[in-house]
Amino acid sequence: MDIIETHTHKMRYCIDQDAPEEYMKRWGDLKLKCESGENKSIVEMIKDNCKLKQNKELPYLLREEGGLGGNDNSIHKQMRFRNEPMMYYPHFKDNDIILDEILSTNTEKWTYEELDDIIHAFTTMANDIIGASCINGCIELRNHESYSDNY
Repeated sequence: MDIIETHTHKMRYCIDQDAPEEYMKRWGDLKLKCESGENKSIVEMIKDNCKLKQNKELPYLLREEGGLGGNDNSIHKQMRFRNEPMMYYPHFKDNDIILDEILSTNTEKWTYEELDDIIHAFTTMANDIIGASCINGCIELRNHESYSDNY
């Protein structure tokens, strides 16, 4: 099933709050790689852990923030990492890794099956890097109507 067009989609990954300090350090290093645009190797590891052929074959998104999907905004679906380093946005204090732009086009559309496969692949990759099963991921939905004053 294609993702619904009436909602903005994000993927959020977080580490258990009670994870030991050494795991938090590794998570912080992973977060920095993901959100600094230096994430091509991370994307390749995610793709390696995907089960769906179409996800394994996704190109690396050549944008400052990096991600998955083709480079033509008008025809290719895309998934972009959040790119808000703390030095530029000191008010931004969460410890999550977010793919905050999940964009479909008229030509290519994301499905929930593909998103779920990427959640599983990212979680597997992150848990391997951290060295424990303490990473969780989810899809967040926000109705476009909630952005307007008429909601």
